[in-house]
This record gives sequence, C-alpha cells and structure tokens, in this order.
Amino acid sequence: MTPAPGLLLASTAVVVGGGFALFAAARSDPAEPFVAMGVLGLGVAALGRDARRHPGRHPRSETSSAMSFNYVVRSVGYCLGSAIGGLILAAGTGPGHLFPDDSAYTTAALVGIGAMVVTTLTSLALARRRSSETNL
Repeated sequence: MTPAPGLLLASTAVVVGGGFALFAAARSDPAEPFVAMGVLGLGVAALGRDARRHPGRHPRSETSSAMSFNYVVRSVGYCLGSAIGGLILAAGTGPGHLFPDDSAYTTAALVGIGAMVVTTLTSLALARRRSSETNL
C-alpha cells in the first residue's frame, strides 16, 4: 500500500527541512555541506518518485494532464526556490566581496526550513481533510 499523497509530500518536506537544518547548523567542515546536500537530494528524489505514481491515481485519459501539472508545479517551485535563495545570498554579499557572508547562507537555510514547515503543515491538513471526505 502506498502512502496518501499528502502524507508523502509531508514526509519528503520533513526530509528536505532536515537537510536545510543540517546546512544551517553544520558548515565548519567541508564534508558537512555535502552531507546536507545529500539529504536535500534524497527529499527531492522522493518527490520525483511521486510523479511516477500518478498513472495509478487518475483515469487513463487524464494521466498526461496529471503528470504535466505535477511537472509544471515542481518546475515553478524549483525556480521560485532558486530565485529566493539567490536573492538572499546576493543581499548577503557585501560591496567588493565575491562571496556572501556566512550569515546569508544561514538565512537562506532558515527560509528553506520555514517553507518546509508550511509545506508539511499544509500537506497534513489537506491529507486529513481528504481522509475525512472519503470516510463520509
């Protein structure tokens, strides 16, 4: 049995948020950011896995629409996340400096954690709502 879509999204958001937390807290050793990025990658890969399961959740005639919608939403999310992260890092780069201050990386990670908290709570609320609707 596969988990409900809302629960899957919530659990992957927790994994991605954990990767952000690792990145926010542990950057003193060069290996630490690699571990954090690995955890982030696992969470993102789990979201990609969800896209392959769409054919089983929709009528065959709507499969391409469902997969296309999923792809567009993920692409918009990736672009928005990259733009916000880039903006935070650009704002944290002082005049004449090539790289952002360390605090800018922490701020970007904290914003990511906040986004994952909102995603987790929203996903759980929608999963609960869907569960109560199907039990009627």
